[in-house]
Amino acid sequence: MKRFLYIALLFQFLALLGTGVLRFVIPFSIELSRLHIFAGAATGTLILIHIVDRLRLLKLKFKPRSGKQTWVIPVVSLLACTAFWLAAWYGTPGVSHLMNLSYEQRNHAAIFRLQDNIASKENGSFLRTVKLSSTGASIDIELLWKNNPNGSAVAIWAETKSGSIIETLYLTGSLKYSESHDWEGGTAKRGEILPVWRHRYTTVCGVDPFGEVDLISQPTVNHQWLLDQKLDEAKEGFVIYVEVNLPGDRMPSIIYAANIEPEAHNPYTLLNLLAHSGGSQKDGELNYNLNELPMKHDMIERIILKTRWNQ
Repeated sequence: MKRFLYIALLFQFLALLGTGVLRFVIPFSIELSRLHIFAGAATGTLILIHIVDRLRLLKLKFKPRSGKQTWVIPVVSLLACTAFWLAAWYGTPGVSHLMNLSYEQRNHAAIFRLQDNIASKENGSFLRTVKLSSTGASIDIELLWKNNPNGSAVAIWAETKSGSIIETLYLTGSLKYSESHDWEGGTAKRGEILPVWRHRYTTVCGVDPFGEVDLISQPTVNHQWLLDQKLDEAKEGFVIYVEVNLPGDRMPSIIYAANIEPEAHNPYTLLNLLAHSGGSQKDGELNYNLNELPMKHDMIERIILKTRWNQ
């Protein structure tokens, strides 16, 4: 039994170490994170079993002996570990330098994260995202598929009426963590998959779809809180866009949109097919010639949203 314990502990430690290194150097992966967490839990459990098995020996190690200061080594060890933990917590120069080598730090401009007051849920038949402000105002968007679109890419965002992005409310899976994405049997950039959204997002991240720093827009620090303000003040409307692309059809993404007005009596709004992204890879401009589209948009049953303004 002890031999099994030691070998299992070794394997779990190696899994914990390996997944930790991979999480440091590659884009976020839910599968890798899940493996890392469970390897850590298994390692902790095995160490606890080992401690219980060796408890008698540990008591002897810590038991005071005449003429010997047995407390010195444990106290020094605790102080050394505490210093290590504090250095990591507060990001001392050495720790900061190491963290700057991580994937997230090297690619921080490309990584997208939703605000804390946004929640999303999806399965094979629908996608839903909800934003709730601190005053109770909210926007609830639901996309209903006709068929299960395996591998689809979706971006949902809000813009001002003048065309400036306010906030991204949803972005598909791995598109959040890297400019490159597995697509149609190969690799494609976000600007090729969802070109309209990606060009709009340049004003937030400060890097254009081609990896160049956008010296004109630069990243806008407080940019993403403006939708909360619009919902809370209920004075000015905005536009909701949904861009959808399906792998395998070799066709551009399609864009649905709707104007949201605080004066509207009906809280529900149906998004309509507006345009597609044919030719948008360079500039992100909408192509309104829907006659160029096949029956691709039939994949979507409807996109409906409910707005609750702060009254």
